[in-house]
Amino acid sequence: MPNQILSGLRILIVEDVAATRRLIARLLGSLGCQDLIEADGVETAWQHLNGQRIDLMLLDHELLDGTGIKLIQDLRANSDSPNHSVPTIMLTGHSEAAVVEQSISAGADGFLVKPVMPDKLGRRILEVLASRKNGVARSAGRGPRTEVRWT
Repeated sequence: MPNQILSGLRILIVEDVAATRRLIARLLGSLGCQDLIEADGVETAWQHLNGQRIDLMLLDHELLDGTGIKLIQDLRANSDSPNHSVPTIMLTGHSEAAVVEQSISAGADGFLVKPVMPDKLGRRILEVLASRKNGVARSAGRGPRTEVRWT
């Protein structure tokens, strides 16, 4: 996979474990993404989501100050947020079917199970962005769903 495929994207990483956040940032950097924003929880994520344009959000399921599911639900319900419909991939250690279903129902566009390899992460990001570009945008509980794959 070319190493500059994510060049020009601004990606928000919402992950409460600093070492995991740094690893994800390095993976994204190896794919050409240099405009990375890191949030260690829901509160910090909201500050970024309400303050600047985000092209994609990578979101952990379990956060110290809440859940990724709740963050997606609240974001999708908040039409005043400039990132109300930001493409979102749930990136978590949970692979249970219930977590996948909750994530997609809440408005996630994709799902990946950690740990993840750079090529798989890059492909999933490109798939989600292509789906959005082709009009397969999601809003919580409405509209077409993107394909969810177990990884």
